[in-house]
Amino acid sequence: MDKQTVILTLEELGFALTALGAEDMASGLLQSYYGELTEDRWELLFHAATHSLISKGLMEQRDDEQQQLEFDEFIVDMLAHLAQSRQMLRGYKEQQDKQNTLTIHHGNERFLYHFSSHNELHFFRWSSPEDWHHDIDQLFGLSASSFNAHNQYVDLTEEQWNELTSSNFTMQQLATWKLQVSDQLMIQDWREDFNRNHCSLDNLSQMVYTDTDKEGPSVTNLLFVLTGTNHVWVVRNTELDMQATPRLRIESVTEADWRERITHFIQAFVPDEAVFRG
Repeated sequence: MDKQTVILTLEELGFALTALGAEDMASGLLQSYYGELTEDRWELLFHAATHSLISKGLMEQRDDEQQQLEFDEFIVDMLAHLAQSRQMLRGYKEQQDKQNTLTIHHGNERFLYHFSSHNELHFFRWSSPEDWHHDIDQLFGLSASSFNAHNQYVDLTEEQWNELTSSNFTMQQLATWKLQVSDQLMIQDWREDFNRNHCSLDNLSQMVYTDTDKEGPSVTNLLFVLTGTNHVWVVRNTELDMQATPRLRIESVTEADWRERITHFIQAFVPDEAVFRG
């Protein structure tokens, strides 16, 4: 499969999507960054994007008199896939005031890699499942040295989880949870890493659009990820019945645990594909 990477600025992507008929997607991307813009401002942005796309060889002017523009077939194929995809594997990480997003778009038995850095630069290439362990590790900044040698976990109720992640949580509240000392120490380590991460969690999700979705895609699988000082933490719901009350597991994972979690996650996304462990 062709692994050529196409890099587009937000303005180039917005113009290309608009020109190819995906105005709603283009408008959402641009307004999330710029806010409301006047018509003159839109024209200036798109005029600059036109010239930069031509200079990159992704678009050319076919007719000087009619100013007819034509996109390279390679980028048309990618952006059509982006606009039409109904299944996505999405990873999100905040880093140094930047929001990095990895999305794998699934459709027509093909996979499109889309990495966005703060919605300013967008990277696209065709992808396959054997790439995704590396891509996900890269998004979260993980290497072999990031992981502990031993697995630890503690299960919490939804009420305990909400208490733990509240802004006014104190360790004294653990006394009412009836946890073992080792579990209390683990919770303390997790909360300290959570505080250092500005009380936010990164995440990996599986998302599906259906014809009934009016407010955006439905999340069908979710892992929270927190890279700590001495731990890689994963938070997940271990309750199999989606209608039942969640039972949340905070887990300090080994590298083998992490590979297993991500393999299962990918297999849920593309159950008919062979998944490599990376």
